Amino acid sequence: MPATHQPRPTMRDVALRAGVSFKTVSRVVNDEGGVSDVLVARVEQAIAALGYRPDDRARHLRQTASRTGAIGFILVDVANPFFSSILRGIEEVARTHDYLVLAGSTDGLRQREDQLVEAFVARRVDGLIVVPSGSGAGPLQAEVERGTPVVFLDLELDGLAVDLVRSDHRGGAMLATQHLLAHGHADIAFFGDDPTVFSAGLRLDGYREAMSRAGLAVEERRVVHGRHTSDVWRRIIREYFIGTGLIGTGLVENGRLEIGRPTALFTAQNLITVGATQALHDLELHETIAHIGFDDIELADVVQPGISVVPQHPLDLGRRAAERLFARIDGLAGPPCEQVIGTGVVERGSGEIPPPPLITGPPRSSAAG
Repeated sequence: MPATHQPRPTMRDVALRAGVSFKTVSRVVNDEGGVSDVLVARVEQAIAALGYRPDDRARHLRQTASRTGAIGFILVDVANPFFSSILRGIEEVARTHDYLVLAGSTDGLRQREDQLVEAFVARRVDGLIVVPSGSGAGPLQAEVERGTPVVFLDLELDGLAVDLVRSDHRGGAMLATQHLLAHGHADIAFFGDDPTVFSAGLRLDGYREAMSRAGLAVEERRVVHGRHTSDVWRRIIREYFIGTGLIGTGLVENGRLEIGRPTALFTAQNLITVGATQALHDLELHETIAHIGFDDIELADVVQPGISVVPQHPLDLGRRAAERLFARIDGLAGPPCEQVIGTGVVERGSGEIPPPPLITGPPRSSAAG
């Protein structure tokens, strides 16, 4: 006599055996929480006794049916080419998943970030890619605790265990500084973003470490930082070089540099690099002062000399962040991971200018004889 086929046990069978509701079994099976330890143990015992196995196909269908087809990207400033390129990378991956990307700029303001998180969540996005704007988490922490997939891009927040994709800020800054050192410079000025920002702090650390490894002390007058537009940085760097209360007066004379001036600049953010390039051209120092930037800028290979940089790879950053987010949306479990993207130096001319000879004697008279 042929063996009879036994139907697969269902969640209703488990509920009946455990003496609990169907919803309780569903919560335990789907790890939704909200069930006491006693009831969880009863459900697990019933599952083991019946040999119940979840229907992964049905679960996938339920997950797919609940999706909205949109993710959110919270960035600092979409007008910054770095962030607009990241957005492009995210969109490329999102299109392959038939998803839309909702994006909003925080302008570096924590309150604006909170508002965007709440607005995107209200539109039921399936996940968030966030460039954090400051310390603390607020609504973002609540979403992580609810299980909303979140990937941080470029910056991290203490206390939130989520995936992070970023550039090697510290290592890249060391490379930039070491490049200038290798070309004979010992007096290198650093212009950077607010060091309380995660990435800016790491870049300042990289500069200091490279100088330390070379046996050189960093004078604090050589470190200037703040959060400004490129136009403001242009003014700041102009004033730095013409000595508005910072260093001595005078400019380069006959290709010779006055003592007290740095022979090289490391600008640790793309908007600063733009401002510095303009300032050096304004003062006709662009062929005398070496200059290297962190992150590439538009037309860097058009100006003379071309601007040497340690580039980030914003398209790749965006793609990797999006790929990680969609993996989480599709059910990838496990602890958060950090992806750090390395880089190198792109030589275009400005970072390879040697230090000029210094004026060591008293100023020369312009009178004849």
